Amino acid sequence: MINKYIATVFICIAFITNTSAQKIKGRVTDNKQQSIFGITILLKGTNTVTSTDSEGFYSLSNIAPGTYNIVFSGIGYTTKTQSINLAHGKELILNVDLEESVAIMDEVVVKGRTQEEKIEEKGFNVDVIQTQKLKSQSLDLNKVLDRSPGIRVRKTGGMGSEYEYSVDGMSGNAIRFFIDGIPMDYFGSSYSINNLPIALIDRVDIYKGVVPVELGSDALGGAINLVTNKNVSNFASASYSFGSFNTHQAALHGQWRAKSGFTTRLSTFYTYSDNNYKVWGDGVFYGEENTARTIYFTKDNPAERFNDDFRTATAKMDIGFVQKKWADQFFITMLVSDQKKGVQTGQTMGHVYGELRNNERVLMPSVVYQKKDLITEGLDVNVFAGYSDIKATTIDTTTNRYDWRGKIIGYNPSGGEIGRGGSKSLYTLKDKSVVSRANISYELPSNFKIGFNFLYSSTERTGDDPFAEDYEIPFLMPQKIASHFAGISLETVKFDDKLHANVFLKRFGFDSSINELVYTTEDETIVHKNNVANWGGGFAASYVISSKFLIKSSVEQATRLPNATEALGNGVTITSNPFIRPEQSFNVNIGTVLGKYKIGSHQGVKVALNAFYRNVTDILQLNVQGGQEIGAFENIRKIAGVGAEMDIVYDLNQKFKMNLNGTYLNYKNNQKTDENGRDNILYGDRLRNTPYIMANAGIEYNVPNFIQRNSALFAYVQSGYVHEFFLGWPSLGSAANKNVVPSQLTFDAGVGYTFPSRNLVLALDVSNIFNEQVYDNFLLQKPGRAIFLKINYQITQ
Repeated sequence: MINKYIATVFICIAFITNTSAQKIKGRVTDNKQQSIFGITILLKGTNTVTSTDSEGFYSLSNIAPGTYNIVFSGIGYTTKTQSINLAHGKELILNVDLEESVAIMDEVVVKGRTQEEKIEEKGFNVDVIQTQKLKSQSLDLNKVLDRSPGIRVRKTGGMGSEYEYSVDGMSGNAIRFFIDGIPMDYFGSSYSINNLPIALIDRVDIYKGVVPVELGSDALGGAINLVTNKNVSNFASASYSFGSFNTHQAALHGQWRAKSGFTTRLSTFYTYSDNNYKVWGDGVFYGEENTARTIYFTKDNPAERFNDDFRTATAKMDIGFVQKKWADQFFITMLVSDQKKGVQTGQTMGHVYGELRNNERVLMPSVVYQKKDLITEGLDVNVFAGYSDIKATTIDTTTNRYDWRGKIIGYNPSGGEIGRGGSKSLYTLKDKSVVSRANISYELPSNFKIGFNFLYSSTERTGDDPFAEDYEIPFLMPQKIASHFAGISLETVKFDDKLHANVFLKRFGFDSSINELVYTTEDETIVHKNNVANWGGGFAASYVISSKFLIKSSVEQATRLPNATEALGNGVTITSNPFIRPEQSFNVNIGTVLGKYKIGSHQGVKVALNAFYRNVTDILQLNVQGGQEIGAFENIRKIAGVGAEMDIVYDLNQKFKMNLNGTYLNYKNNQKTDENGRDNILYGDRLRNTPYIMANAGIEYNVPNFIQRNSALFAYVQSGYVHEFFLGWPSLGSAANKNVVPSQLTFDAGVGYTFPSRNLVLALDVSNIFNEQVYDNFLLQKPGRAIFLKINYQITQ
């Protein structure tokens, strides 16, 4: 299967790269022939702008033939303007040397700012991660984001396992995920941040606490927006990696554009892993046959996961037009994905399953339309509409019972390992969803801009199980959830581009219909209907005090509506809660950015400091029940707290780079009395099962012209630390009986080599070098040491 997939990848590459396009590429160096990172390259008279990467390389694509002036500018260097003549179908290689200079041409620098700089200046607490350098590494997006300040990614296992994000202490579904501004809830688990290859993503925007209107959703604690390649020229890239636990990952991303503007895009990837890593410790044991003694597996004598394999295949095809008078982009898209995986454990490792499996199939057609200056100058429109059909099946039909040795230790005549309904099950959950979004902005006089966003989504959930009686089948009758969001914003830039301000107003709406089967003298169905409408709003602002001193602040009263799984459950391991309430939070961020401060030639230190306050009502958290096998989402009434984060980056000549970031959280139960008016014994307790001290540190080293001219060697070492925390509420239980997730310190390392053509990159990555026992989410152990080799080939760009 893998070989067939790889062959298909390279056949598609040959098809996609059938034509060429005008482009300019080259390298920017100083007078010592050292590469310069972050130099802005602007093609005057166009909107074409880019910046140099860590090795000084740049590329400008999809340029019409003609004569241009191209401007190279950067802080600390003399701006250089050069006239070029670009012929049809030709590629121009333009290498440039820049002289050091204290003077800065502000006008050119402002005009040539990158998109990342513009985002960071808007006043929101936002981090922007460029993925260009990371695409050659065998890293998933979860691993990359877990290194960012304030971010903690908690997974339940290996490749393809469930995950939860914590952003400045707010976690779970309080964090919303988007791809190009579209909510990812409806794309299925295959096409999620957990599985998407880095090769398909150009950058990641991480908003903390306060979320702008253009990301129209009900995010409470933050939002993560994945931005894909918007290049309109022909290109194709393919990558393949393999490594520990029989893991294989292949990805293809490409585009073909005709002169008429007709364009096709293909994004596809395949992932497979046995996930047969070693585990030991709490919950990993077996009963000795003769003595019935409990024998725990240890690090010296570990068990091996044996029903945890994971496979996913996804293809996304876009057909449409770009750069037409009537549309900048118009695409009709079809997304198809298929995922199959074994289920090794329940909510903890105390339950082991030998044959339980989950399958998922997703079909999602959609349409997107984008146009700047529609009808009149300054009116920009971005519209998306899609339909999602997700079918997820849980296969639980075996009569066997297993232990951590993979041995059959007994039989259940009724069948089933989970025990839902006390018998075997072939439960299929079906979600049919509609999502539509309109994002409109208009440039007003006096440098003001007004924006409007509307998002509507609805989900109908049904269930079926041929082995169960009707009254035992969750969602036998269709149940529906619908939500809408509307937001309006007004932003401006004043005082010579020093002040950026954005004020916004949001409205949230939620409707649900949940059926509950009640047994009295006869079966009776009770329908719970819930209708919620809330208002919210806030502002974000930043001010440039000097070229090396930026202050920013943002405030929001936010609402986060329950999603389908939180309200309805999933029919297997999560039960419904018909009385669930929306989360609400008052969020405040205050921060500053200092630097870069020069320490010698081309050296610099940049420091970002942020403090934040959260006051959350009815926060939702998964409460594990039934011997820690089945859980339900419940409101924990009131949580309040503060936190702070620091990010320090030291850069030496764009060759040697060190980074250090740390986060401290102090969120506590703020509910003084319970619903009956009695004192709450948990009042003042630190939030359970939540890390509160986290840190990351890393070193990168770039060697240009290594062995061969125009080649590059990249090496890194990265470490992550999480301080110990309580699994339950600190006030409950004696000191000896409290479950503690211990402190964890892990190290990753890797090396990559880019060949002179810049098309071929080889990389070797090692995660968890010292094979530490790593677990966080309900003590579910994650993989130990793993080694991966990756080949990345870029045919055109």
